[in-house]
Amino acid sequence: MYTIAVALGTNIGNREQNLEEAAQRLSFFIKDQVFSSVYETEPVGYLDQPWFLNQVCLGKTTYYPLELLFRLKKIEEEMGRVSGPRFGPRPIDLDILFYDQWVIDSALLVIPHPRLLERSFVIRPLLEILPDWIEPRWGRSIKEVWENNRNKFSQCLLKK
Repeated sequence: MYTIAVALGTNIGNREQNLEEAAQRLSFFIKDQVFSSVYETEPVGYLDQPWFLNQVCLGKTTYYPLELLFRLKKIEEEMGRVSGPRFGPRPIDLDILFYDQWVIDSALLVIPHPRLLERSFVIRPLLEILPDWIEPRWGRSIKEVWENNRNKFSQCLLKK
């Protein structure tokens, strides 16, 4: 079993229901799941769209990285994601944040996620459930990244 983290994000449709449905679908191949709280975050990149609900799922899987990626993309498709502007609106977005301490650079997949350390909507939920995890490329913990950059991050509000 491999320890993984997956980011979940949604900003169209019933956002809460989208997160719940994605979590249920992830349970078929991610075991021992731990979910962060849900955070409401402003969009990044493409700004003319609704705010997102984001959370992180930590768990274990037997699937190798590319198998996992294809399963996540299948869930996105089944839940209604269609091609659109990069970073644009979507009913669900599922990204592999890390896969144990593996480092992968391929045309299809980069692990850890290439923008993991830049995004409050990933760092804040990870801080909640795995603050001492060390990012293998740069050797910095999630807690350290948050403490050194919290004033630079975009808004990330705990959803009540």
